[in-house]
Amino acid sequence: MGQFLQTNGDYNIKTKEGGVIRLDVGPPSSGGQVVVTSDLIVEGDTLTVEAENLNIKDNIIQLNFGETGAGVSLRYSGLQVDRGSLNPASFFWDDNDDTFNLATGSPESTFNYNTTLRLKKITTDTSSPDLELIGYGNGVITVTGTADYENQITDDDDIPNKKYVDDSIRDNPTFQIIDDNTRVIVTDKEVTGSLQYLIDNTGYSSYSESAVSVLVDNTLNTQFYANRVLIQGLEFNQNEPGSPTITVNNTNDSIFLQTNGTGKVRLNYGLQLDQIAVDPAYIPDSTVQYSKQPGIGDTGLYYRNTNNDTDELISKNKALLFSMIF
Repeated sequence: MGQFLQTNGDYNIKTKEGGVIRLDVGPPSSGGQVVVTSDLIVEGDTLTVEAENLNIKDNIIQLNFGETGAGVSLRYSGLQVDRGSLNPASFFWDDNDDTFNLATGSPESTFNYNTTLRLKKITTDTSSPDLELIGYGNGVITVTGTADYENQITDDDDIPNKKYVDDSIRDNPTFQIIDDNTRVIVTDKEVTGSLQYLIDNTGYSSYSESAVSVLVDNTLNTQFYANRVLIQGLEFNQNEPGSPTITVNNTNDSIFLQTNGTGKVRLNYGLQLDQIAVDPAYIPDSTVQYSKQPGIGDTGLYYRNTNNDTDELISKNKALLFSMIF
């Protein structure tokens, strides 16, 4: 039968100095309990709980209770895991840096921050949603330990690593610098799909050759090839040493050299006119000079003028001869 003890005032139990008070309700398997119906205040330096399961109903556990200073006077406050012969693991607040930390070791030794935090998701404050990583020093963000991370980047919002960027430049059908509808596109005939990419995305071609194409406002402006350059319909070609050529890219188009104001077209050496077999067509309001097999005039230099007349310019000797005859 249970015993009941009631006093009319405070009740004190005192042992000898260093004594022990034990409330013995039997071994844990017996289901015995010690019930405290009001607040329990422990004034000693250490509270040790040897129970295998600790259940706490309070939804917030307060550490560093009773602090009277501005901040944590002892600098650190947190939770520590006893790891036996190894340094303890800690999750703690560092008041000097205003940071939460994960580390092994203790304030009495040197903290080692080479620890791992495993979680599924990190979110930021809605009022300041930027996420700052590292923030100082020479550190990098790494995905070391993953299996071919670059191959897992499939969504537009996935964050790439360096290898993904390197592979994208190397392995993609083409490489380009683009700003809206102005772009520079590099195509290589050795890369599968590269030449077709230019056709599919711009409507232009590089004629089955490797090229660097420049488009301005979606209009092909310039193409660089291994042996020539096309600029605004003109082809600059190094056919062989000593004989570079400028050619109109479109059939039957003319090259128009236009000076500004009273400027002239000057040559510092000779002008070579290759012989042609067929006289050029009549062009109104102009005179066309050309070369073909020399005739009676002995020069091989012909003209077709605005009157649609064509004839050979006569040489000095022939002119003297004709003046004496006629």
